[in-house]
Amino acid sequence: MTSFIFVNSLKIHVIIFMSIKQGGDIMEIKSIAIYLDTENIKGTLNIQDLLDDINLKVTAQHENTKTIFAFKKAVGDQSSIKRFRSQLKELNFEIQDTPHITGKKNRADLIICLDAFEKIYIDNPVIDLFVFLTNDSDYSVIMDILRRYNKEVWLVATEEDAQRSIFKSAADNILLISDYQDQDPKLKLKQNGIMLPDIKLKTTKDKRTFKAILKVFKSYDVDMPYQRGHTNNSFRLLERTLDISDTQFKNFNGLYKYLNEKGIIKLTKDSKKVDIITVTNKKLVNRLLEIKL
Repeated sequence: MTSFIFVNSLKIHVIIFMSIKQGGDIMEIKSIAIYLDTENIKGTLNIQDLLDDINLKVTAQHENTKTIFAFKKAVGDQSSIKRFRSQLKELNFEIQDTPHITGKKNRADLIICLDAFEKIYIDNPVIDLFVFLTNDSDYSVIMDILRRYNKEVWLVATEEDAQRSIFKSAADNILLISDYQDQDPKLKLKQNGIMLPDIKLKTTKDKRTFKAILKVFKSYDVDMPYQRGHTNNSFRLLERTLDISDTQFKNFNGLYKYLNEKGIIKLTKDSKKVDIITVTNKKLVNRLLEIKL
């Protein structure tokens, strides 16, 4: 790690260049700010799953990239925050209660928009990606402004809102909130016309390994080739304390062989003999994540 300090107009700036060895390349740090308008969240929400998926999608798009959630903020009235308070506290979100002054509409949208604008005005730390969870079209104004300043903007919304032109024109990427809402643990293995493979996992660590790699595959595009090394690194982002040698798979080779046999992925090699992983059935991956194994 190398640091440089310089003084400019009475401001002290510290620039840190962090080098993480990744096949000899320097790993870029991508800074993220995420805002949750809790009054616009209907039903449940697994916030950890949402953060994991954002992390994986960013690193899948940009090789040799490490993500940091520099700001995490949830804003809403007391009743809406109460539903998610334990998750928010566990994940170190800043929580701001915004009671209804007029009895109808609170100030969550105004507070979030001003906070995001302040981030680009101060620009320290620099935020590369802004993520908003909302169905309020008022946010499209700040989303447009952020993009004008070359910031990437993502939206988390319902499937219906994701189709609205006002959001599609203001966001670089739209995630569906239904992908992060807890499913009924009693769901059967055969449902919605999807025939699932016979999955036999022996221990809790086996199940953790299987679910984590499925989360990685969920962030992948269907039939797109991904290098095995990238997949390994994405897995380690989610499960930093899990040792695969303690599972029935023993190592990544065993894990990918198992998944290939079950028809979840396809293993090949490219022209340089590098191992390539391709997700062949995204619906199957999503279905396996929904059920309780």
